[in-house]
Amino acid sequence: MKKIIYTLILLISFVGFSQFGIEAGYTSSKAKISGGNASVSTDAVAGFGVGLLYGIEVSDMFKLETGVRFGFATVDGESSNSWGIPLTGKVYLGDGGFHLRPGVSYSSTMEDVDTSLVKKGAFSGSIGLGYDISEKFVIMTHYATQLSNSAGPDLGDGIKVKGSGFVVGLQFFF
Repeated sequence: MKKIIYTLILLISFVGFSQFGIEAGYTSSKAKISGGNASVSTDAVAGFGVGLLYGIEVSDMFKLETGVRFGFATVDGESSNSWGIPLTGKVYLGDGGFHLRPGVSYSSTMEDVDTSLVKKGAFSGSIGLGYDISEKFVIMTHYATQLSNSAGPDLGDGIKVKGSGFVVGLQFFF
């Protein structure tokens, strides 16, 4: 975790042009538990997310975004809130505002969980699309899948717990 924070500080420190912003959007996620020849998936859970953004212009055709995001959802009447630190690339497809959004992130639950069954944090990879409506407004969507296994030590070898999710959101840069 410290390495991620230090990397973010370095990115922010060494870049001349940057923009701060906020984002909000709809989220839908689910978990999958697998082991051996069997697997079980949960139903999709809808929620919403908000975040603070830091945009870094590397070139006219490539930008980076980082920041902190918070997700809020309810599963079986219980809150299932989380926070995350994303690093997203914006690869522009020509002179228009369309761009690909590959990224990685670290996220963690804000809830009290039994860490012998599931880990609190995980790394994810994502791919998405976005469109710059103007210099200040961006509409975006992405699909993320967990790269690391969230199974705790008491679940045994060969058991994998992973999540995936879909996001549609709007970003505003100051």
